[in-house]
Order: sequence, then C-alpha cells, then structure tokens
Amino acid sequence: MTTFTRFKLRNGTAAEWTAADPVLLVGEIGVETDTRRYKIGDGSTAWAGLSYYVDGVAIRGQCSKMTDGTIDIIAQGSYISTGLTATLDTDTAYGMVLGTDDAFGLRNTSGGTKLFRIYGSIDATDGNNSTLGVKLAKNGTAIDESECRAFTGSGAQEAKLVTSWMVELDDGDEVSLLIANHSNTTDITLKRGRVIAVEVRA
Repeated sequence: MTTFTRFKLRNGTAAEWTAADPVLLVGEIGVETDTRRYKIGDGSTAWAGLSYYVDGVAIRGQCSKMTDGTIDIIAQGSYISTGLTATLDTDTAYGMVLGTDDAFGLRNTSGGTKLFRIYGSIDATDGNNSTLGVKLAKNGTAIDESECRAFTGSGAQEAKLVTSWMVELDDGDEVSLLIANHSNTTDITLKRGRVIAVEVRA
C-alpha cells in the first residue's frame, strides 16, 4: 500500500491518507514516501522526484574490467562501444545496475531523474605511436565535451585514457564509455577500465 504524508506549512500539523493521486490545498506539500516523490498543493501540480540517500550516501554505482579484451575498430577516428562486459561492484551499488544496452556501463534504476558525476577510464594498447580517444555516452549517444585522448608511444606502452563529466540520467538511462583509434584501424586491446557514477547532491 502506498503511503502519503501531508504537511500543512502554516500550523505545522500533519495527516496521513491513502489515495492514488491526492489533491492538496494551496500551502500544502505532499510527500509519497515509498516512491520518493513530492508535489506542491495547488490541485494540479505534478509529482516531482525527491533526492534519495542511503545512510547519507548518494545513489551510486561502479563497474570495471581488469582482464584483456579486444575492441574491434572498423573506421579510423570513429567512436564506438567497447563491446565488452564489465563487472558491477555490488558491494557499493545502490540505485544503479550494470548497463543492459551497453554492458560496459551503468543504468540508473533509482526511480527518479538524477544528476551524476561520471568518471571513466581505459588503459589500452594499439602498437606503436597511436593516438586513442575516449568519450562518455548517454544511452549510446556520445557526449563530445567529455572527450580525452592519449598516445601509446611504443608497442608495449599503454595509453591512459581518463574522462569525467556531469550527466543527468532519467530512470532507465545509461552511461557508458566509447573508444576510438585516431591513428589507424588497428584493433585496440583494453587492459583495464572502469566507470563510476555518484549522484550530485542538490
């Protein structure tokens, strides 16, 4: 059963009720506790999402891959998904799961729209003297402002690609990593990588 709490702002009293869509009087705020929503009382204002923290910690998630994986490059300079599967750190995840459209990413399952600080990194190799690039993506669409590039140098040298950006995710939205080879069409070997998302407090 859904529980609603009504607060009257002027006299400080509160009442409990159950309803599918309670109508509030002007000067009242309604809070739906189990789905973390609120509305301002004017008879028509829609529900809005509340920020939600567990033990003072924001919605968060992190995933990683610490073993080699091959990324198939088709076109020089074209950003693509890694095509690899990361492992979710279930000990620290809350309100986020591993991506379903891109398994090297994170999906918001908190029930609301949240602003996240996203961090992503890839260590990768691609032979001699190659420039590699990384970008964040929201629902598979590149976030161009998050682009970072690094140089491999020698054949054994790993490019250290790191990016960070703030991204708003609706419930069900995903954030993931895209990678590109800006020097040629040689496949990239991912050595290790990770994606971290933490809700930004209001």
